[in-house]
Amino acid sequence: MCGIAGIISTPDENLRHKNNDLINKSLKILHNRGPNAQGTCQGSHWVFGHTRLAIIDIESGSQPMVDGDSGCALTYNGEIYNYINLRERLKKYGYQFFTNCDTEVVLKAYLHWGLNCFEYFNGFFAIGLVDPRKEVLHLARDRMGIKPLYFTQSKNRMCFASTIPAVALLSETQCSYNLSAMSHYLTTGRTCLGETTLVNDVYTLKPGTYRSINYNSWNVSSKSYWQIPVIPDEEKLNLSFDTAVEQCHALIDDSVKMRLMSDVPLGLFISGGLDSAIISAVVANHYLKKIPTFCAGTDDETLNEYHYAKLVTDKFALEMNSETITSDDFVTNWIALIKNKGLPLSTPNEISIFKLAKALKKRCTVTLTGEGADEIFGGYVQPHFSAFDYDRCSRESDAVDLSDPFSMSMLMKYGRAFFLNDTDHFLSTCSWMGLVDKFKLFKEEVWTELDDDSEMISFYESFFNRLESCSTFDKRLHLHANFNLESLLSRVDSSTMLTSVEARVPFTDHRLVEFAFSLPDHYKMDWRNNEAKQRGQSLTVDQIDEFDLLETKRLTRNAFKNILPDQIIDRKKMSFPVPFSAWFSTSLSDYMRDLCLNSSLSQSLFNSAELEKMLNTGDKNLWLIANLCHWSNEIDELNNTNIHDCNSSLCLVD
Repeated sequence: MCGIAGIISTPDENLRHKNNDLINKSLKILHNRGPNAQGTCQGSHWVFGHTRLAIIDIESGSQPMVDGDSGCALTYNGEIYNYINLRERLKKYGYQFFTNCDTEVVLKAYLHWGLNCFEYFNGFFAIGLVDPRKEVLHLARDRMGIKPLYFTQSKNRMCFASTIPAVALLSETQCSYNLSAMSHYLTTGRTCLGETTLVNDVYTLKPGTYRSINYNSWNVSSKSYWQIPVIPDEEKLNLSFDTAVEQCHALIDDSVKMRLMSDVPLGLFISGGLDSAIISAVVANHYLKKIPTFCAGTDDETLNEYHYAKLVTDKFALEMNSETITSDDFVTNWIALIKNKGLPLSTPNEISIFKLAKALKKRCTVTLTGEGADEIFGGYVQPHFSAFDYDRCSRESDAVDLSDPFSMSMLMKYGRAFFLNDTDHFLSTCSWMGLVDKFKLFKEEVWTELDDDSEMISFYESFFNRLESCSTFDKRLHLHANFNLESLLSRVDSSTMLTSVEARVPFTDHRLVEFAFSLPDHYKMDWRNNEAKQRGQSLTVDQIDEFDLLETKRLTRNAFKNILPDQIIDRKKMSFPVPFSAWFSTSLSDYMRDLCLNSSLSQSLFNSAELEKMLNTGDKNLWLIANLCHWSNEIDELNNTNIHDCNSSLCLVD
């Protein structure tokens, strides 16, 4: 696990010296991602930088790594869990290896298979690779987007790095915000809209994609080498549920087992929920040492999960450690994360993960965590099963029958009993801030510039059009697995890497993803019984959820029901909850008011009267607004700082 950076440009000698200087300064920003070593290398058109967090083959594996025969150079962030098998295959083709690390396998896999090499990797990665034989730079990202990779590009220069602050330094540009991406963030809490980030002209490489740039002709091409499979209902696997459960168990077991490889100590994040409990059970079965676990909570006992986490650790004889999140350290850690990430946070529990990582780092360098299970196996009742509401409702207002009990329930919940299409339904029912609320919040001229969120709406309409053959429920699964999960994985990456901890996410193994999306919808979520199904026919999804009529994540629950305590199998999801709304209304109210009303961003974009109203009522959307205000303050500081001096207080957090 590391930090990577690179520049390609015209072969001007003065520019080469300048680029090398910029790379060295960017490594200071990336220091937390790789505190064990750093290195650079350069050619006539390019320069690479790397900071290393040593996990595998600690003595070897320094980067950037250059192949002496071809001249190909690699800067790489990630882990390839099947690298030992790949190394043995490559040896049979005549390749020699001089280290025991996966970096050398990545480089020689490219030499043998070319750009098809990414299809052979099981792991997570962000890669910059120069091939001087073809005068080309390749950027690549793992299938699910576990590792970040940002880039900028002009007519004769391209820069890439693991974080936005590092890319901003390399590109020597002033950061400004992208209005459409910002509006999308207020709707979804996600910090990118496709490849577009919140920072103008800074892009994120899409998961499962590689991008190639010829540094003489400056021709650019991109290709998706993997996508979550889109399979119509009638083409889903014809497996019995029991067989699917057995295969699911075997795949999860193997995925976790693969992610235990390490030459440094491992720990676990544990929430007391189903997903981390499953990982704990598999680890206890395969890992010979007593592994420490870490659980986050607050002073609010109704939100703590310590009791459930202890049920799991006691069951499997694991060591449990608890960390308490308070309002006092909440703001400090919040600012630290935004400063280093260069983006606002998506969820408040990003701060919980950061505090857990700081505690874990005192004893371990690697942790396993349960992100991905909800998106892959159907863990969100209201976001996923709202598909049932959409399938039953009208497509136009004139067709609504208000004498129908379900239509009345829809009207009470959504304020309407019809939705035009999937995009209309998703943006109306699964949003932090809806279009009407944003219309009130943004100043009139800003909303006019946004053209009623036309860019965001077009993006989701294109996405849903690609899924035309899928059921509505499957479309919602695809949406969360493609977009929500990438946001959560970004959360995990930034929170752990700031403390120099590598987080591994077994539920994102591409074999598991492909398997889950090849199965019928009801294998993932279904009615608890026929009585529940009958009762739910006239209820909206929030009522169905309230009465607990559904079983979520059926495959994983049944795969481990004979191993985990019943209280874990049967409980609802919480996921490191933080009482941020209560804090914003009490101990942090003055801080929030000053932040939201006085930032340059809020004054230029938002209606102050509407903000005042939201502050007085403790509106939940203040979380996103406050994040944007914090983030814009950091962007202002970044722009006003002499970035070439790379002030250490800006770049590093102890």
